[in-house]
Amino acid sequence: MRKTQELGLSNVEYAQADVLKLGQLARTFDIIESVGVLHHLADPFAGWRILLSRLRPGGFMRVGLYSQIARRPVMRAREFIAARGYASTTDDIRRFRQDAVAAETSEEVKLLSRSHAFYSLSDCRDLAFHVQEQQLTLAQVETFLREHGLAFIGFELEMSVLNRYRAGFGEDPTCTNLRNWARFEAENPDTFTGMYRFWIQRRA
Repeated sequence: MRKTQELGLSNVEYAQADVLKLGQLARTFDIIESVGVLHHLADPFAGWRILLSRLRPGGFMRVGLYSQIARRPVMRAREFIAARGYASTTDDIRRFRQDAVAAETSEEVKLLSRSHAFYSLSDCRDLAFHVQEQQLTLAQVETFLREHGLAFIGFELEMSVLNRYRAGFGEDPTCTNLRNWARFEAENPDTFTGMYRFWIQRRA
């Protein structure tokens, strides 16, 4: 908001609200973006449905959700944290990072050190100490899209990954078959290490 004022822009509005209460908002939008939010709700699909209720027919939504397969090192780390009783304090996060790379620690927990977020206190807290996190599968995403009549537009991925997918699934040149992507992810479990980031469209 401060930068908007500095630039003299007057056509941007800001608001802060609970996602689960946005159904009360008497406005709809052409584009909605929700990346890194829904998977921290107790029921990600409840929040997703509310956002969809604010999306106009023909509108687009950009979504980011945690992958159950790709988050396996994080889940092992969270088990490690719970077992050792680390708190989300600065000292305990530092202690966790030191212990996570120790010789006797499992390889899956050590994998977390490959993430840039591991080396920042605030990012590491979000990565491994978040109070609530849900991971989803592509089968769940596909079911949700089908039940709500939504078109899957595609993932945001590096071209090298898309080319590898096309090499294995030449019958899907648009790279939009989620069942094929589920097979691809099973064979390449680190594909969505960050998140599933994708676009969908509400049919007119």
